[in-house]
Amino acid sequence: MRARAAKRIRAGYKKARDSVPYESGNYPYVTARLKAKRALLYSKETYTKMLQMEIPEIARLIGEGEYKPEVLRLGTRFSGVHLVEAATAENLARVFAQIINFSEGHLKVMLSAYLDRWDVRNVKTILRGKRYGAPTQEIMDRLVPAGSFTDKFLRELASMQTMDEIFKALEGTRFQRALVRMGKAPSELTDLADYEDTLSHLYFEELLNTIPPATFGSKLFRRFVRRDIDLLNVKTVLRLWTYGLNPDRDVFLDNGLELKKEELRKMLTLDQAALLARASEFPYYDEISEDLKRVKETGVSGLFRKLEKHRLEIAAEYAHLYPLSVIPVLLYILSKEREVENLTIIARGKESGLPIDVIKDLLVI
Repeated sequence: MRARAAKRIRAGYKKARDSVPYESGNYPYVTARLKAKRALLYSKETYTKMLQMEIPEIARLIGEGEYKPEVLRLGTRFSGVHLVEAATAENLARVFAQIINFSEGHLKVMLSAYLDRWDVRNVKTILRGKRYGAPTQEIMDRLVPAGSFTDKFLRELASMQTMDEIFKALEGTRFQRALVRMGKAPSELTDLADYEDTLSHLYFEELLNTIPPATFGSKLFRRFVRRDIDLLNVKTVLRLWTYGLNPDRDVFLDNGLELKKEELRKMLTLDQAALLARASEFPYYDEISEDLKRVKETGVSGLFRKLEKHRLEIAAEYAHLYPLSVIPVLLYILSKEREVENLTIIARGKESGLPIDVIKDLLVI
């Protein structure tokens, strides 16, 4: 009788357990590790100091901190702006690999899928380079192995001579699936923009498929990704509208949080007053309103920087509210990427002789 009672209790426990959404992952450990790492990111004051330095001084400064292993290793091959770019890119890849390695369970699956956007970026770089006849070493220098593909594999792709060879090596990946979706052979890829759009669609579809809305944490992640899709679509609208373009291909991503593709397509046909009126409904309109009013004259770069700053602020706000979710991890990833971009902007700006105020305006801090 006791055995039957124990069996009923175990069955009841299993039923209750299975009915509660559960998501595996070592969130407390990962968020604690990244909180410590985030404290080491450069502050606004450090960027101000860098703006007063020459490139060798900047390289020495970053070589004293988190970038020290890369600066020491690459210092015999590179100097100046090339050392800053190579060291920061290699460090980014190393740090992201560490995050994946110390993550567990479904958290690891979701983060790996998210960071695969670097694979997308790298393969696009390789294909563009091959299409326009760029030297192999130049293509390799622009690769950042911060996704699932190793540096060795990316370099092998960059060394291949034909599209057929590249896609043969990419069999079984989303890169081949995008080609299949287009119904084309590699040799028929005359329009890389069409392929890149298809690839972006597929990346976000597959990313969202790894984030089922079953738990509070995964719902937050889905919301974050869908908001990212909205921001990317807004950038596409503003870029196309500014230059008077309205391409026939499907340039807008599905599954945005607030903006539908049909509405985005209509925005391309609006005059400036109507576009401003529609944009005033965006949650980040106050940040971009002045840039948007003069975007025809100044271009979209400044406006996009405001959107990126808003993106970081939203991530920081969510990370503060939900400290043991995936959002603090994403905040660190975004902040680290931005730090590398800022360091590259400073080094390139210094090399080009840009005034300090101009370089400062290009940073997102």
